[in-house]
Amino acid sequence: MRLSKLWFIPFIVLVLCAAQLGYAGDLWEKGRHYKELPYPIKTEDPSKIEVLEVFWYGCPHCYEFNNEHLIKWEEQLAEDVSFTLMPATFPGWVVHAKAYYAAKFLGIDKEIHQYLFDKIVANPRKFKDVSDLKPLFVAKGVKSEDFDKVFEASGFRKISKVDEAIKKATEKVKGLRISGVPALIVNGKYKVSVGDAGGIPNLLKVANYLVDKEREAAKKAL
Repeated sequence: MRLSKLWFIPFIVLVLCAAQLGYAGDLWEKGRHYKELPYPIKTEDPSKIEVLEVFWYGCPHCYEFNNEHLIKWEEQLAEDVSFTLMPATFPGWVVHAKAYYAAKFLGIDKEIHQYLFDKIVANPRKFKDVSDLKPLFVAKGVKSEDFDKVFEASGFRKISKVDEAIKKATEKVKGLRISGVPALIVNGKYKVSVGDAGGIPNLLKVANYLVDKEREAAKKAL
């Protein structure tokens, strides 16, 4: 009797492990933990699996996500994955989105991103206009005239490069039906929000799952 029970224990362990492995594979469910976009959007580099973050410099949750999770994740990014940013352009956030695009057109977006986050998240209401942003850029060595230049109207539309970028971002955000930030868009196909993922720590877990999903789909398509 004792021998039979001892023999049965490893069998139970194997069954439980198998059940747990099966559950782990289906842990993140479409419609529950992430949404599939009705119409996929174009990614910047089709040769890579893109993870796009929609954020706001004045958002404490975005700040937490960036400092406690995103920086480490980005450092370990696989070669077949690209990470890019897009500021949300909801009412009241447009000026802060302009800070991101101004930095991008000045070629210092990577160097100044954390600095802008630190300054703006501490007091978002302080930065209500482009003129409020200018001292931040000048403090980082940007010439006053160079900063002004990216906000000057250009082209047949008579609109600045920054305003053109804001217009495109606004259209994109509407198409993605994003209602809050931070949010992740994986390979232009899937949307992951904090609420759906079950908290900020799960955002990248779901994103990693979707990256693997896209990677496997690409292999099968070969």
